[in-house]
Amino acid sequence: MKIILKKKILNLGKKNDLIEVKPGYARNFLFPKKKAILATISSIKELNNLIKKKKIKKKFLRKKLKFYLKYIKKLKIKFYLKLGENGKLFGSIYKKKIYKYLKSKNIKIKKKFIFLEKDPIKQIGVFPCKIILHPKVHSKFEFEVSYKKVLIF
Repeated sequence: MKIILKKKILNLGKKNDLIEVKPGYARNFLFPKKKAILATISSIKELNNLIKKKKIKKKFLRKKLKFYLKYIKKLKIKFYLKLGENGKLFGSIYKKKIYKYLKSKNIKIKKKFIFLEKDPIKQIGVFPCKIILHPKVHSKFEFEVSYKKVLIF
């Protein structure tokens, strides 16, 4: 009996897979628990349309994300840390600071998509940062960390 899975089932298949199972298994387990439906001509056509729509949506999303990342690459990002009298730096740069900076520029990316080589940056220089929005859509950019001298009275 041919069925279309509505949920992922271990050792059987994932959602929207068209598979063949024994009739008793389908009637007694899969259909009552609403884990599958019978594969009729209309349900197979509906499944194919759904798969086509998902592919088109993914392609559009990737194009949108690539455009987004080109905009991020053009930004000149510079952070300032405070420098004390004895040359000691105060503060550090985390993913959260980069996230807040991007958010202030109306770039809404979740913090979990931002990756730094070493997370707390506590020195002056130019550092790489990677943004991975999708397995096929990722970008690298650099930001600079400089200092502001603080006068302590």
